[in-house]
Amino acid sequence: MTPREFVLDEGGDARLETVMELSPRWRELAHAGERSRAVVLVPGELLRSPWLEAEVETQVSLVVARGLPQISADGLTAELWLLSDAGPARKLLCWTLDNEADNNGEAALLVTLPLAEGQRYALELRCGPGPQGIPDADWLAVIEWVVGRFDRVPLLRARTHAAWRLENELAHFSGSYDAAFYANRQNPAAVARPEAAPLRELPAQASERPAPDLAIWDERLRDLAPQPAENAFHYAHRLLRHLLPVPAPDFAARLRMLQERRPGQPLRMLSLCAGNAAVERSLLERADVPVRLCLVDVNPALLERAANGMPACVEVDRVLGNVDQVGPDLGEFDVVNITSGLHHLVELERVLAGIAATLAPEGEFWLIGEQIGRNGNRLWPDAAEAADAVFCAWPEQKRRNAGTGQVDARIPKQDFSRACFEGIRSQDIEGLLGRYFLPVDVHVRDCFLWRLVDPAYAGNFDLADPADLALVRDATRAEALHWLEGGRGTSVNGVWRSKRDVLRAPPLPRD
Repeated sequence: MTPREFVLDEGGDARLETVMELSPRWRELAHAGERSRAVVLVPGELLRSPWLEAEVETQVSLVVARGLPQISADGLTAELWLLSDAGPARKLLCWTLDNEADNNGEAALLVTLPLAEGQRYALELRCGPGPQGIPDADWLAVIEWVVGRFDRVPLLRARTHAAWRLENELAHFSGSYDAAFYANRQNPAAVARPEAAPLRELPAQASERPAPDLAIWDERLRDLAPQPAENAFHYAHRLLRHLLPVPAPDFAARLRMLQERRPGQPLRMLSLCAGNAAVERSLLERADVPVRLCLVDVNPALLERAANGMPACVEVDRVLGNVDQVGPDLGEFDVVNITSGLHHLVELERVLAGIAATLAPEGEFWLIGEQIGRNGNRLWPDAAEAADAVFCAWPEQKRRNAGTGQVDARIPKQDFSRACFEGIRSQDIEGLLGRYFLPVDVHVRDCFLWRLVDPAYAGNFDLADPADLALVRDATRAEALHWLEGGRGTSVNGVWRSKRDVLRAPPLPRD
């Protein structure tokens, strides 16, 4: 089988075209600011990867530098070439390293290869003299070179120089804890224990986890029939809540709880990216507490519709504007809410910092049905594979796309952020939340199920038909199993508090 990944490492598969042995070319760069290890090329030499099979969005990560403190006056050139079965070799990149650049002239490059999935290819890294053709002392140090699917590149990078890194780590930690800095960790009374069991080797391969017993899922789903007028999307997600009973926050209950802290006063609630505020209206009706609600959106027609539908206990203030500009000038709020809107925003840092600044003491920031998956509302590759395994087994009439009218062979992989703001920075949201907020109650789920029963395909299912019902249930089981085995959820319902609340928290007991 053709490999799909490549890591340049001592003893790896790369070969040097003009040298029989690659290992003598590995060396530490003594002149580098940080300890680095590289294989060295000179002009006229090249490294070639093994033949590989392209995956979706295969990337090359490459780090090169000068192999000597000073190279020739005109520098040297490095070129990355692509070889494939589809035609002649193509030059992908060419760049020059010279003596002027700091940090040893180090250059880090990340390139997505222009290849179709399944295509065979190889890569060549070629070293040449500079523009004037002077090869003297032109050593090219290849510090890192890995190839693989984009989401695996960080793992492949960490695998480089594994034996060398381990040797350094052992040398460092063998004596570091003897330093005075760690005196409080040392035990001068410690003595050798001759009766201690001998050291054992860790098994070479971890035991496989037993397959989960899924019979309990069949039991949970047995009596869950579709409700009147329920479509495939809502039915599948109701099934998922029963398969994975990790409850999302009860936002209406939280409104009632917050109201108890403000007896005789309305809650102050800010809804950003409000749209027609249908979700907010529903939870406010269920909570039935007095609320002073500020709605912010860029669409005046939707703001009008949102205000007209609110219950009588809600006083509405409408603000027309771009949420990317939100800040504390709007006032102080007990709740700031965004319903499936944050993933449309570009200035996430500014927005989240602004929300944190508008929250009253012990106030809460809510995200409801927010998309935190891959940018552009795309599936992560492992989720796409799991979704396609379900989707491709469906009969053609279930794979007909309502948007195009065509039968899809696989789940489409469009990046919707190319033409609009759909999921423009959705995969950044989780990390950025941790910069400004502390989690209170956060529920993440739905790795790919939404994509199987979204508006493109939901209308293909008649939930009164037992065969269609079985397809939806099987898709939901596949989603639940993927999540259980490490799949990344793309939808979050959660409650956070501002980090600023720690200033008002009681101090911890003294040590």
